[in-house]
Amino acid sequence: MELQVMVNERETGKKSLLKQLRRDKKTPAVIYGANFKPEAVWVDEKEISGIIKHSKTSVLTLNEGKKKLTAVIKDVSYDALSDRVNHVDFMKIEAKKELDLTIPLELEGACKGVKEGGILDFIVREIEIRTIPSKIPHSVKIDVSDLAIGDTMKISELHIPEGVTVLTPGDHICISIQAPRKEEEAAVTEAEAGAAEPEVEKKGKDAKGAPEAEGAPRRAESAPKRAEGAQGRAEAKKPADKK
Repeated sequence: MELQVMVNERETGKKSLLKQLRRDKKTPAVIYGANFKPEAVWVDEKEISGIIKHSKTSVLTLNEGKKKLTAVIKDVSYDALSDRVNHVDFMKIEAKKELDLTIPLELEGACKGVKEGGILDFIVREIEIRTIPSKIPHSVKIDVSDLAIGDTMKISELHIPEGVTVLTPGDHICISIQAPRKEEEAAVTEAEAGAAEPEVEKKGKDAKGAPEAEGAPRRAESAPKRAEGAQGRAEAKKPADKK
């Protein structure tokens, strides 16, 4: 069942008009599509925020007075400070024509690796697909129950509904189960200690050789003393001068 959204025509050309709409809890939007002249409209902020949160990929019926259009949400911009919906792009679609859009990935199941103390890294949270409006999935679910520490999952391993083509490269990793940080730090510490061992041994050898090096000058210093002693004995043996 398509969701009904009331849209209203709005004036363009002045930023002050956009600011006033947002102050009045109205979200500026635009409708565009193939062979369709773009229309500037506004929607109720609360209504569109709920749809974006729970049914962003749903096919919508836009009601503008007596005019009805079938569309999807193509893009959403948010206020950088308040995180409010700032602007919405609606793309008019045709029932049997394929379109490209982005859908979210959702995790389900209790991850084995997380139970073991690992960390689940959810790297890619959305994928781009191509399909007809009637085949658009709300999301693609990923069962992480059997993923252990060290395991990864690529886009190509996802279970994609029939009639849907994935445009995101299949070799991209979307989930990785990382080892606990404490174990990683311990492994790094052990590796550093192992790398330092040869240096310690080398220092030990140098330490043993140090006394010998220090003793060499002492032996060298005793040589002059021996020479002085020999000279003294030689002088003692000389005959006394005759008077």
